[in-house]
Amino acid sequence: MTKWTAAILATTLSIGFGGAAQAGGGHGKCTEGISQAALEQRVEKMKAHGWLGIETEKNAYGAYAVKAVAPGSPAAEAGFQPGDVLVAFNGVALTDDNMEAVKKAKAGNAPGKQVRYTVRRGGAERQLAATLAPVPREVLAQWLGEHLMDEHLSTAVASN
Repeated sequence: MTKWTAAILATTLSIGFGGAAQAGGGHGKCTEGISQAALEQRVEKMKAHGWLGIETEKNAYGAYAVKAVAPGSPAAEAGFQPGDVLVAFNGVALTDDNMEAVKKAKAGNAPGKQVRYTVRRGGAERQLAATLAPVPREVLAQWLGEHLMDEHLSTAVASN
């Protein structure tokens, strides 16, 4: 997972993502060496992000497209559809060379906050607004599992 994808997941974020089940399962020793306090702090930080309920993937042109929309999510209610290409978030262009501005725009997007996305669908741009929801438990588990796995892999690579 790229840092850009993680950023989208975290705020859609969260980046975001319904349908995730038992994420983190099977990782066994990923939490080895991580204190309970650090784990709880990570969970609280993740819970502070609002959840949109989309899964994205980079398309052939390097843009992020909606791969899936979680049923009943804020994204579903706002009208996001698979295939939508994410163009801007709260007026900030979603491009790889604009990451700092994107991070600033996404900072503080907690549950209850309204966000606006510009998406390209069928050759035309549309504005979609959604109110971020609290991160569902199964999504939080997925995010935490991915974070711990990334941390575990980074530690393993650094020690070799």
